[in-house]
Amino acid sequence: MTELIDYFKSYTPISDDLENYLNEIIIEKKLVKGEVVLSDNSMKKEHIFVASGCLRSFYKTESGKEYTIQFAIENWWISDYITLYTNDKSVVSIESLTASKILIIDKTKVEDFYKKYPQFETFQRKNFEKRIATLQKRILSLLTLTASEKYSQFVNDYSAFEKIIPNYQIASYLGITPQSLSRVRKERVKS
Repeated sequence: MTELIDYFKSYTPISDDLENYLNEIIIEKKLVKGEVVLSDNSMKKEHIFVASGCLRSFYKTESGKEYTIQFAIENWWISDYITLYTNDKSVVSIESLTASKILIIDKTKVEDFYKKYPQFETFQRKNFEKRIATLQKRILSLLTLTASEKYSQFVNDYSAFEKIIPNYQIASYLGITPQSLSRVRKERVKS
Protein backbone atom coordinates (compact mmCIF):
# COMPACT_ATOMS: atom_id res chain seq x y z
CA MET A 1 0.00 0.00 0.00
CA THR A 2 2.99 2.24 0.20
CA GLU A 3 2.76 2.97 -3.54
CA LEU A 4 -0.19 5.34 -3.15
CA ILE A 5 1.32 7.00 -0.12
CA ASP A 6 4.60 7.45 -2.01
CA TYR A 7 2.61 8.86 -4.94
CA PHE A 8 0.99 11.44 -2.67
CA LYS A 9 4.31 12.20 -0.96
CA SER A 10 5.85 13.04 -4.32
CA TYR A 11 3.43 15.97 -4.51
CA THR A 12 2.83 17.02 -0.92
CA PRO A 13 3.99 16.26 2.64
CA ILE A 14 1.97 13.60 4.48
CA SER A 15 1.55 13.33 8.25
CA ASP A 16 1.70 10.02 10.09
CA ASP A 17 -2.00 10.46 10.95
CA LEU A 18 -2.91 10.83 7.29
CA GLU A 19 -0.76 7.86 6.31
CA ASN A 20 -2.46 5.71 8.96
CA TYR A 21 -5.88 6.82 7.74
CA LEU A 22 -5.03 5.90 4.16
CA ASN A 23 -3.83 2.49 5.28
CA GLU A 24 -7.22 1.94 6.93
CA ILE A 25 -9.31 2.76 3.85
CA ILE A 26 -7.20 1.20 1.06
CA ILE A 27 -7.91 -2.31 -0.15
CA GLU A 28 -4.94 -3.96 -1.85
CA LYS A 29 -5.61 -6.52 -4.57
CA LYS A 30 -3.24 -8.55 -6.72
CA LEU A 31 -4.52 -9.45 -10.18
CA VAL A 32 -3.54 -12.04 -12.74
CA LYS A 33 -3.42 -11.26 -16.44
CA GLY A 34 -6.96 -11.18 -17.83
CA GLU A 35 -8.66 -10.78 -14.45
CA VAL A 36 -11.70 -8.50 -14.54
CA VAL A 37 -11.84 -5.92 -11.76
CA LEU A 38 -15.14 -4.36 -12.82
CA SER A 39 -17.79 -5.84 -15.09
CA ASP A 40 -20.28 -3.84 -17.09
CA ASN A 41 -23.73 -3.55 -15.51
CA SER A 42 -22.18 -3.14 -12.05
CA MET A 43 -22.80 -0.48 -9.42
CA LYS A 44 -19.31 -0.56 -7.86
CA LYS A 45 -18.20 2.95 -6.98
CA GLU A 46 -14.46 2.62 -6.56
CA HIS A 47 -11.35 4.62 -7.25
CA ILE A 48 -8.63 2.27 -8.52
CA PHE A 49 -4.96 3.20 -8.29
CA VAL A 50 -2.52 1.07 -10.29
CA ALA A 51 0.45 0.25 -8.05
CA SER A 52 2.03 -2.00 -10.67
CA GLY A 53 1.09 -3.61 -13.96
CA CYS A 54 -1.35 -2.41 -16.61
CA LEU A 55 -5.15 -2.24 -16.75
CA ARG A 56 -7.62 -1.16 -19.37
CA SER A 57 -11.23 -0.05 -19.38
CA PHE A 58 -13.32 -1.02 -22.37
CA TYR A 59 -16.85 -1.02 -23.72
CA LYS A 60 -18.19 -4.17 -25.35
CA THR A 61 -21.06 -4.04 -27.82
CA GLU A 62 -23.84 -6.63 -27.94
CA SER A 63 -22.11 -8.13 -30.99
CA GLY A 64 -18.89 -8.55 -28.98
CA LYS A 65 -16.79 -5.73 -30.46
CA GLU A 66 -14.58 -4.05 -27.88
CA TYR A 67 -13.67 -0.37 -27.70
CA THR A 68 -10.79 0.45 -25.38
CA ILE A 69 -11.45 3.63 -23.42
CA GLN A 70 -8.37 3.92 -21.24
CA PHE A 71 -5.13 2.20 -20.34
CA ALA A 72 -3.60 2.69 -16.90
CA ILE A 73 -0.09 1.84 -15.77
CA GLU A 74 1.83 2.39 -12.54
CA ASN A 75 0.75 5.53 -10.64
CA TRP A 76 -2.36 6.04 -12.79
CA TRP A 77 -6.00 6.00 -11.74
CA ILE A 78 -8.76 4.09 -13.52
CA SER A 79 -12.48 3.70 -12.81
CA ASP A 80 -15.85 3.63 -14.48
CA TYR A 81 -16.48 7.34 -14.12
CA ILE A 82 -20.12 7.08 -15.19
CA THR A 83 -20.93 4.78 -12.28
CA LEU A 84 -18.59 6.60 -9.93
CA TYR A 85 -20.32 9.97 -10.38
CA THR A 86 -23.89 9.04 -11.31
CA ASN A 87 -26.46 6.46 -10.27
CA ASP A 88 -26.10 4.63 -13.58
CA LYS A 89 -24.79 1.10 -13.84
CA SER A 90 -21.37 0.69 -15.38
CA VAL A 91 -21.14 0.43 -19.14
CA VAL A 92 -17.45 -0.43 -19.20
CA SER A 93 -15.39 -3.27 -17.84
CA ILE A 94 -11.90 -3.02 -16.39
CA GLU A 95 -9.40 -5.83 -16.82
CA SER A 96 -5.79 -6.46 -15.97
CA LEU A 97 -3.53 -6.78 -19.03
CA THR A 98 -0.59 -8.02 -16.95
CA ALA A 99 -0.02 -9.33 -13.47
CA SER A 100 -0.95 -6.20 -11.53
CA LYS A 101 -1.35 -4.77 -8.09
CA ILE A 102 -4.13 -2.27 -7.49
CA LEU A 103 -5.22 -0.20 -4.54
CA ILE A 104 -8.97 0.35 -4.24
CA ILE A 105 -10.74 3.04 -2.27
CA ASP A 106 -14.53 3.05 -2.08
CA LYS A 107 -16.12 6.34 -3.14
CA THR A 108 -17.75 6.96 0.25
CA LYS A 109 -14.39 6.51 1.97
CA VAL A 110 -12.82 8.95 -0.49
CA GLU A 111 -15.52 11.51 0.36
CA ASP A 112 -14.81 11.04 4.08
CA PHE A 113 -11.08 11.35 3.36
CA TYR A 114 -11.67 14.69 1.60
CA LYS A 115 -13.67 15.99 4.57
CA LYS A 116 -10.94 15.01 7.01
CA TYR A 117 -8.06 16.17 4.75
CA PRO A 118 -9.45 18.91 2.46
CA GLN A 119 -6.06 19.59 0.85
CA PHE A 120 -6.42 16.25 -0.93
CA GLU A 121 -9.74 17.21 -2.44
CA THR A 122 -7.92 20.10 -4.12
CA PHE A 123 -5.08 17.77 -5.12
CA GLN A 124 -7.46 15.24 -6.68
CA ARG A 125 -9.54 17.97 -8.33
CA LYS A 126 -6.40 19.11 -10.12
CA ASN A 127 -5.76 15.50 -11.19
CA PHE A 128 -9.31 15.25 -12.52
CA GLU A 129 -8.89 18.51 -14.42
CA LYS A 130 -5.84 17.01 -16.15
CA ARG A 131 -7.83 13.86 -16.93
CA ILE A 132 -10.66 15.88 -18.44
CA ALA A 133 -8.20 17.79 -20.63
CA THR A 134 -6.57 14.51 -21.71
CA LEU A 135 -9.98 13.00 -22.46
CA GLN A 136 -10.94 16.01 -24.57
CA LYS A 137 -7.68 15.75 -26.53
CA ARG A 138 -8.37 12.04 -27.06
CA ILE A 139 -11.88 12.73 -28.38
CA LEU A 140 -10.55 15.39 -30.75
CA SER A 141 -7.83 13.08 -32.04
CA LEU A 142 -10.36 10.28 -32.64
CA LEU A 143 -12.53 12.71 -34.60
CA THR A 144 -9.90 14.53 -36.61
CA LEU A 145 -6.65 12.59 -37.02
CA THR A 146 -5.71 10.00 -39.60
CA ALA A 147 -4.73 6.49 -38.49
CA SER A 148 -1.08 7.39 -38.93
CA GLU A 149 -1.43 10.60 -36.91
CA LYS A 150 -3.30 8.78 -34.13
CA TYR A 151 -0.59 6.16 -33.88
CA SER A 152 2.20 8.76 -33.89
CA GLN A 153 0.48 10.65 -31.11
CA PHE A 154 0.00 7.40 -29.15
CA VAL A 155 3.69 6.48 -29.48
CA ASN A 156 4.78 10.00 -28.47
CA ASP A 157 2.43 10.19 -25.49
CA TYR A 158 2.48 6.58 -24.29
CA SER A 159 5.65 4.88 -25.48
CA ALA A 160 5.66 2.55 -22.45
CA PHE A 161 2.28 1.11 -23.44
CA GLU A 162 3.39 -0.22 -26.79
CA LYS A 163 5.70 -2.79 -25.18
CA ILE A 164 3.03 -4.34 -22.94
CA ILE A 165 -0.30 -3.92 -24.73
CA PRO A 166 -1.44 -6.28 -27.50
CA ASN A 167 -1.74 -4.70 -30.96
CA TYR A 168 -5.47 -5.34 -31.28
CA GLN A 169 -6.09 -3.40 -28.04
CA ILE A 170 -3.92 -0.51 -29.21
CA ALA A 171 -5.92 -0.49 -32.45
CA SER A 172 -9.15 -0.51 -30.44
CA TYR A 173 -7.93 2.44 -28.38
CA LEU A 174 -7.01 4.36 -31.54
CA GLY A 175 -10.36 3.60 -33.17
CA ILE A 176 -8.77 1.75 -36.10
CA THR A 177 -8.60 -1.87 -37.19
CA PRO A 178 -5.64 -4.08 -36.33
CA GLN A 179 -4.93 -4.25 -40.08
CA SER A 180 -4.73 -0.46 -40.28
CA LEU A 181 -2.37 -0.41 -37.31
CA SER A 182 -0.15 -2.98 -39.01
CA ARG A 183 -0.13 -0.90 -42.21
CA VAL A 184 0.70 2.31 -40.31
CA ARG A 185 3.57 0.59 -38.49
CA LYS A 186 5.00 -0.73 -41.78
CA GLU A 187 4.85 2.77 -43.29
CA ARG A 188 6.67 4.20 -40.25
CA VAL A 189 9.47 1.65 -40.63
CA LYS A 190 9.89 2.55 -44.33
CA SER A 191 10.20 6.28 -43.61
